[in-house]
Amino acid sequence: MKPTSLALILLLVQVLLAAEPQGPSVNVELLSGTKQKAQFLGIVNDTVQLGGFINNKFTVVRIAREKFKSIVDSSGTDLLQAPTADSVQTVPSDSAAIASDSTQIQPDSLKTDDAPKPLELSSHTVLVSFEDEIADSALVLQINTLAARFLLESGEKIHILKKKDIPDCSDNICLQEKLSSLGATTIYFGKIVSVHKKDSLELQLVRVVYEEELPTLYKSSLKISRSKAVSDLLSNDQLRIFLLEAQGKDASDLRENKGYLYIETDPEGVTLSMPEENALCRSPCTIPVTDTATVTIHAYWNVDQHLWGGSVTMRPVMGDTVRASIKLKRVNPELRIITNPAGAEIFSSKGEITKHSKTIGVTPARYPILEPGIVKFKLRKFGFKDTLMTVYVPPVSDVTVNVNMEQENQFGEIQKQQEWEKARKKIRLGHTMMGISIAPIIVGALFTYLGQLDYDDAKDIKDELNYSATVGGEFYQEKVKENKDLVHDGDQKTIIGLTLIGAGILVLGVGFFISF
Repeated sequence: MKPTSLALILLLVQVLLAAEPQGPSVNVELLSGTKQKAQFLGIVNDTVQLGGFINNKFTVVRIAREKFKSIVDSSGTDLLQAPTADSVQTVPSDSAAIASDSTQIQPDSLKTDDAPKPLELSSHTVLVSFEDEIADSALVLQINTLAARFLLESGEKIHILKKKDIPDCSDNICLQEKLSSLGATTIYFGKIVSVHKKDSLELQLVRVVYEEELPTLYKSSLKISRSKAVSDLLSNDQLRIFLLEAQGKDASDLRENKGYLYIETDPEGVTLSMPEENALCRSPCTIPVTDTATVTIHAYWNVDQHLWGGSVTMRPVMGDTVRASIKLKRVNPELRIITNPAGAEIFSSKGEITKHSKTIGVTPARYPILEPGIVKFKLRKFGFKDTLMTVYVPPVSDVTVNVNMEQENQFGEIQKQQEWEKARKKIRLGHTMMGISIAPIIVGALFTYLGQLDYDDAKDIKDELNYSATVGGEFYQEKVKENKDLVHDGDQKTIIGLTLIGAGILVLGVGFFISF
């Protein structure tokens, strides 16, 4: 747009707001095609003088006559062609003082080559480059480029400029008014500042939107790492969220709503856990959370079957890191399981309970805690529904689990329990018989061994008698009798031993058969 057209437009948009006319109202048309109403003040030395109110001040604009196509008054007379067109229209004295402070646009023919070119906007949306308060021009340039690129990809056609492009303004208010007068309807002002920690930066963005008489302002801010500014800006859609919030749009579904808990321990390298969570990591460790509710973090260390533990309660802050330290001490916590009614069998939670499932214990029961965390187990009692329990066992205190078992009312389930109970009784009987069978086998083996010792002694006596020179003497006869007694005792012990071994093997076989 040419300077004369721009000046005319800025003037004429205010004509209708004039309190009192200073000259006749005319319809003006430039050679460029621009049309508007204004107040005609006269023509002096081939310069047309037009008047109007800008910012509640009556302003005179002077434009070369050759720039106009026509100036038509209310009667339809073209004042450029009328005989009186060269006459001088005197500006009233009360407006002359105002005109002295007005904006005067000189004809192009009077401009020199060194005159600054008036600012023209290529779009109604303007991005003013981020203010550099960190003395890092390269980073500021990158952020400007990324912000401009995002706005373009989001469908906004933008005009980018620097503050120095408007040297008459030293603050954002002046820039805002100047750009608005040039036709801008949306203006972005950015700033990059250092926060209280020198390793962080804060990006600030203000969006000014002209929809009514008063502008609407939207603001957004973002903290990033100074050393990893660009990677932080592009991670987790942070730049997109930052600009969407400046546009007044909801970006809550994109924002990573997380806080972080950093825990150190004495000693280091211990396991950290929290309620409803098993081992999370080893200290020192950072744990992400998505809720601002208070969280208890437990630390434990099992060494030589001795448990050391500690805990700390923390309140997360979204978007920030909360730090804490835990000092471990020797602990001896227990898990107590109590059921109503008592006598429920405790089974592992892994897989279905079958007739061969091994019972861990019977309630009430208590177990020392050597490995804190989540513990799962099943409870079964005839006439009641099976109950699966999940318990978080902390490393710092005793845990008591009270379970009110629900009675089983379905006939089919009760029948299954009865069949299971019968099978369990048979298995218990078989296990009992297998256990009992060990005793006779051992005793039988002992008798057999003792009988073998008697046989060995009888054989020694027999060998001694074979080498004896006297046959029929009293000593000889005593040895013969002793030999016979030993053989007799050996036979009896062997018979008893073999009988016991056979009975034991029989009971073992029956017990094994019943069990499986």
